[in-house]
Amino acid sequence: MKSVMVRELRPFSLTWLADVLGCTVARAKTLVGDMMARGIVRYRTGKKADPEEADVENAAPSEVYQFRFVGLVMTEGAVIIVYPKYFHDRIPVIDELRLIMRVLKRDAGIAVLTSLEDTDEGTSDKLSVMLALLELYGEYGEYSNYVEDRELNGNGSIDWNRTIDGHLPVLSNCRPIYMEYETRKTYRDDSDFITRLHRAVLTECSRKFGEVGIDKLLSLDEVCLSDEDIETFGDVEMLGWRLERERAAQFLDWKLLTLDLLERYLLLRESEVRSDEVQALGTTSFYHLWEEACKTALGDALGKRLGALGLTLEGKWAADSRKKLIEIIPRPLWERWRGDGFAEPEGTDTLIPDAIAIANGPDGERLFCICDAKYYVPSANGKMEHQPGLESVAKQFLYQSAYREFIEACGFDRVVNAFLVPGTVDRPELMARVSFPGVIAEEDKPLNNFINMLMLPAEVVFEAYLRGEILNTCRLLAFEGTC
Repeated sequence: MKSVMVRELRPFSLTWLADVLGCTVARAKTLVGDMMARGIVRYRTGKKADPEEADVENAAPSEVYQFRFVGLVMTEGAVIIVYPKYFHDRIPVIDELRLIMRVLKRDAGIAVLTSLEDTDEGTSDKLSVMLALLELYGEYGEYSNYVEDRELNGNGSIDWNRTIDGHLPVLSNCRPIYMEYETRKTYRDDSDFITRLHRAVLTECSRKFGEVGIDKLLSLDEVCLSDEDIETFGDVEMLGWRLERERAAQFLDWKLLTLDLLERYLLLRESEVRSDEVQALGTTSFYHLWEEACKTALGDALGKRLGALGLTLEGKWAADSRKKLIEIIPRPLWERWRGDGFAEPEGTDTLIPDAIAIANGPDGERLFCICDAKYYVPSANGKMEHQPGLESVAKQFLYQSAYREFIEACGFDRVVNAFLVPGTVDRPELMARVSFPGVIAEEDKPLNNFINMLMLPAEVVFEAYLRGEILNTCRLLAFEGTC
């Protein structure tokens, strides 16, 4: 099967797609239409001011499409691998692609779990369901039911009721001694219908990933548990009834989830009407994964209580020690005009930064770090382009103002205010900084008059995200002379 690699948001034409896939332009047009219907491909805007249009200045007039997606797109005869846009100067190597796929696999699993909770919708992403089934098998093993039976003089616990009813004792010192006894024996029922169905589905899923050559990319081991065809188990309606009956007798969460995934897979398998149907595993919102990865790597403290931050709290902050850091942000107050006066103030939604981190600087200074993860690819040289816009800059300064009283009362030595963009660098790099003179009033220390734009090593951040690990925040964010 042909494999094609393309960078996210790279402009392309129908002719280019037809050439790399080895198909006709008409076929390429059909594929693009299918992908546009699923949000994988879009028309490019052509606006240089758009921070997502990093390649638009070099685009030919015929290159009117873009992949607004990161992940795998499978169709008849080809696999398209769309890698993240921050690989600006090179194609990712296999280990980098595997890391990206691990992040996408985790996201796909969460998406499947979420969609299965909505019984009206479900998920239409067959690849995600297949992957979730294999991941669940890797964690818990195959679905199995156990049967309890009895055996004579076995090693299990003695069934005294059956022993007394079925065997004669020998009296010794006026006490009954049973020379033969019934014991309980529990064994796995390998002939169980659901067990056999689960094995057949897992084997088919593994085989399909292997046939298109992406099993290694997804770090999947071969699973070969059955030689039975799924069709021999019955039609989808009958299988749905068997799964529903099994669901009523199960209480383990992973088994219930396995049953839900089996039913979803069988329905999606039945609904395949075209052999050239586009299937996808990935996301159209990779920016969200970057935000979540930064939160994890920085040890986001927004959800922590003030008393758990390791700070010395005094005055009103000591009284509010059970409040979370996110809950002390002031809110806009609206007062409705009643004709003869204003009603009581009513709070509304307020500013919420992406992440707040509290760290110690290289000289023992206490840092209050306000971070906004931006999935942008800013220009590295020359004129500033594709950087965070005016609204983002204004909000980032307002986040600092919102925490001003808390920062000063707790004796922080320095505020680090930063935009965080992903890159293929080995260590954090300071790309630029921005101020807003004449609009944002100049502040004295510990507050900051600048917002740094830092490029973080995406590989390091995503590895930390997958491990649930908090990185050294100071080494990520604290650059000398940037306050």
